[in-house]
Amino acid sequence: MTDKVMRPIRKEEYSYWDYNTDSEYEARKSSLKSEMIDEIDEISETNYPKFQARLKLDTLMDDIKTKYQEYHQFVTNKNMIEQEKKNKLDKAVDSMYEQLLKWNKERKWTTDISRKLISDPKDHEALIKKLCREETEKAYYAGPKGKALQLLEISKKRAKHILNSGLPLNVAVMRIAEEVLVKRLILKYHKMYSILLLLLLIRNKSMAIAQSRMVGQCLTERLLWKMM
Repeated sequence: MTDKVMRPIRKEEYSYWDYNTDSEYEARKSSLKSEMIDEIDEISETNYPKFQARLKLDTLMDDIKTKYQEYHQFVTNKNMIEQEKKNKLDKAVDSMYEQLLKWNKERKWTTDISRKLISDPKDHEALIKKLCREETEKAYYAGPKGKALQLLEISKKRAKHILNSGLPLNVAVMRIAEEVLVKRLILKYHKMYSILLLLLLIRNKSMAIAQSRMVGQCLTERLLWKMM
């Protein structure tokens, strides 16, 4: 009796049977595991009441549930209160903003007035100080000292005109010197006039008006005499 010679499995055949073997077992394994999972779920549901009682967590769970409800109820109320207060704040800011806009129509401020600048109370003082500074500066330059500055500028233009008028140098220099002297007199007597006017206003308002006119007329005459 002759022994059979074993023939090696060809590569293609091995690959085919290896794939089919895996597929067969994996299919069965998946089916069996699915059945086991269903059975485990049923057993777990049955065991749950006893398991829960064994852990003795009911009191702690109830406590957490109560505090959870209280917390979220508080958050809801807090948000409502927060929004209500935010609305009131916005309304107050709007009121101040509208009032400043009304003033601005009358005062003609150049300082920027925006709602953002009054939303935070810490910015209020800075804004009001800027507006006060602007009005103070405007009133200052519109007053006696401001007018003195204007007169000084006029005197400077006259001196420049003399310099460029084509007059002989000695004549031009003399005329400019005269203009400078007039300028000094204007500034000197203008300041004295302003101080006197202030004192008179403090003493007697009605009397001050009449006297200031007389002083002004006198000073004007003196200036005209100096310029002749």
